[in-house]
Amino acid sequence: SALFLPMCAPSQAGHFVKVTRGAYARMVIIGTGYLFPISAIWAAFDYWKHLFPNTNVEFPITCIYQVGTILTVAALSLGRSFKFKQRIYGAFAGQFLGLLTILVSRWISLGDGTRYVSLMALVLFLSVVTAFADSSLLALNSQYSPKMQEAMQIGIGLSTFVSVIYRDTTKLMAASVADATTIYFGAALVTILVCASCFYSLMGMPISAHLHNVIKPEDGDNTDDAATQRLLDPSDRPPHHSLHIADVFSKVWFHEAVIFAQLIITLTCYPAVVTAIPCVTFTSFDEDHWFQTILLTVFTTADVIGRFSVRFRGPLGYSNIWMTLVFRALLVPILISCATGSISSDWASLSAIFVFGLANGYSVSLTLITVNEIPGLTADELKATGRFSAVSLNLGLCLGGFLAMGIGLWLGIAN
Repeated sequence: SALFLPMCAPSQAGHFVKVTRGAYARMVIIGTGYLFPISAIWAAFDYWKHLFPNTNVEFPITCIYQVGTILTVAALSLGRSFKFKQRIYGAFAGQFLGLLTILVSRWISLGDGTRYVSLMALVLFLSVVTAFADSSLLALNSQYSPKMQEAMQIGIGLSTFVSVIYRDTTKLMAASVADATTIYFGAALVTILVCASCFYSLMGMPISAHLHNVIKPEDGDNTDDAATQRLLDPSDRPPHHSLHIADVFSKVWFHEAVIFAQLIITLTCYPAVVTAIPCVTFTSFDEDHWFQTILLTVFTTADVIGRFSVRFRGPLGYSNIWMTLVFRALLVPILISCATGSISSDWASLSAIFVFGLANGYSVSLTLITVNEIPGLTADELKATGRFSAVSLNLGLCLGGFLAMGIGLWLGIAN
């Protein structure tokens, strides 16, 4: 497959290391797995409706998760003593513990109020540990070929798709929602273990040989920046110069605003508004919230198709990618109308969800890619741009989650 053609990554000595099929596949799995916990919780919406029939917990789950993530990422950016390997393995361990607690909570006798608070506390915990993996993996991945970055982005898109496929399969396997959820979170635990093992395996491959100084900094200097700088031989290091962040921001601010807005639109509708769309026509799918499960499946399938289609960009580039934002914004009132019942056709809901998912996967991925194509950016400025993009992305997700919550309360679909 052309998708797995060998690419090149820089090594410590300035030579090149081929990105093999195995390395590419491992990065896809890592991308799928490290964001899997929140995808798994979102996809289990029917179980939360079973436990809390009088509220749509997708809204508060999304808000709490995004706030926890952005605060943790901000705190980590201020630290100077974190080691990448410890962060990543600690994150995987925390994710495993959090999902295991959700799995066994079925057999713990709790009142409805206590169970609700416990779920939100677990979501907050998972947001914190996932932020550790997020910040570290993105930093490490910047040291590979762009092909490996592509692999992780595809994996991130597959995360929601795989979680929904798990959910569909377990609901078909088990007679009750509770039994299906037990199997589901068991599969989620296995997924985390596979993700951790792939990371361990990737670190032992030749393509990662130049990263060992990042994973294990020298004693006395364990900062991320210093460890990354040691990747270069003294003769290869650029001369030190002051980077004016304001100058960089003046070049990329518009594109960062587009990234911010793209992610606001995503979280405004997914998953909370999508799971609030009622079943009108296909009443046989109304039982156990099968219709909403199908909607999630349609969205995630379309999202993955969109991500794989970014190589077909036509005239789109850094200067006009904002046009995809306008198109996506026009879809938001359509989805909200489906959720409120103003549009009362299941076919219309399915079609709108498919188009929204396709546009989401395509435009969000392409927006994140084209920011690196802005002319005139030096290597150091591109690194700063990457930090801007991370902040724009997380702020957009956070604000989108709160916007979804506000819309849900205003229109009465958050109950």
